[in-house]
Amino acid sequence: MNNLDKTSIDALIFDMDGTLWDAVDSYCEVWNACFRKFGVERTVMRDELLKCMGLPLDVIYKNITGDNPQIAPTDYLPELEKLEMEMMPHLGGRPYPMMKEGMAKLSEHYRIFLLSNCGVRGLEDMMDFTGIRPFVTEAVTFGATQREKSENMLWLKKKYELSNPIYIGDTEGDCRQTRMAGMPFAFAAYGFGSCENPDWSFNSFEELTDYFIKAKAE
Repeated sequence: MNNLDKTSIDALIFDMDGTLWDAVDSYCEVWNACFRKFGVERTVMRDELLKCMGLPLDVIYKNITGDNPQIAPTDYLPELEKLEMEMMPHLGGRPYPMMKEGMAKLSEHYRIFLLSNCGVRGLEDMMDFTGIRPFVTEAVTFGATQREKSENMLWLKKKYELSNPIYIGDTEGDCRQTRMAGMPFAFAAYGFGSCENPDWSFNSFEELTDYFIKAKAE
């Protein structure tokens, strides 16, 4: 942990994948269904997508298919997003233990936001599947804004006149984007990635919840 004034924090901005839930197996199903739709014999495995969590879809596609894909990204990615909108509301993901309960408690003390590099409907589907929509002030995606996370963080800060928001994510990329926005970063060490020198690090969502609830009692 660190010496930042945690009592001044007024908003928690959460990443989705690796921070709130694990939906990688479901994403694999969507990617594979999309390849089948184009007649391509390609099976995307969990380990492949895990390495790409937190990246925009076009970057993930390049990482998976290489420099000479059988299907142009301009053809594949719109179809992928369409299939994701059809399939993910039913497939969903596995929320981390005590995530919903924690979000309910945290929302009593902080404004809660979601910010992810997912497609347009990704956060909406996750909120509905897990039941956390009532606790969230706004959810912002790269798919809707086409902006970097750092830009979306600053946009939220300005729109809601936040004084000291923090971002909570599970990758070094999340940390880097948070630093670019000039905000403190909390690392979800239970997630998919790694991070050097975060402002906070938590081994479970329950630990994260307890810490920030206690901060308001000091």
